[in-house]
Amino acid sequence: MEEESNPVTNKSIDIFRTEETYLNLGKSLHTFNEIELFLSLIILHHIEPKDRIFFLDYVLNPKVIGFGAKLKILINLNIFHKSEIQKIRDLSTNRNVFAHSNKTESVEAQEENGNPHTISVNINSVIFKTNSDGKLVKLNYSKFIKEHIALQNDVIDLISEYIIKNSINTEFNHITNLKLLKNNIA
Repeated sequence: MEEESNPVTNKSIDIFRTEETYLNLGKSLHTFNEIELFLSLIILHHIEPKDRIFFLDYVLNPKVIGFGAKLKILINLNIFHKSEIQKIRDLSTNRNVFAHSNKTESVEAQEENGNPHTISVNINSVIFKTNSDGKLVKLNYSKFIKEHIALQNDVIDLISEYIIKNSINTEFNHITNLKLLKNNIA
């Protein structure tokens, strides 16, 4: 006897997946914005402008100086090691995946044991990322999320440690708040 599809259960699963995606997307974008703010505060500390607030709000504003330019400033100030800069770049790439790619379902069917009458169907949640050559790469969504969270936590740690070690004035932004954005890896 064939099992009937339960539309209520399927609808519940779809809503859960949507909510999970929004949580991952929203938190990742928010955390990235906070990380960018603290990187701006590190730059501010090293440049020591006369009017710190003006410099932070108008010169280092993300609408004026993009994230890539801020990374170039950090590189030229020799603030982080090459491997740390790469982690920050990778996090920026992941941010772009969240901002510009949708989580979708991927269906793959194949014959089982060479029998054309028996197929197995594998349904996975995926997200697309571009590689360094600009080609799309299909990634398993759950694996991407776990790797992203680990990378995000590493970047938060390296920024926090740098700010604390160098006694950087973070104005009204407390480094403890950045640390609260760290996730547990499921």
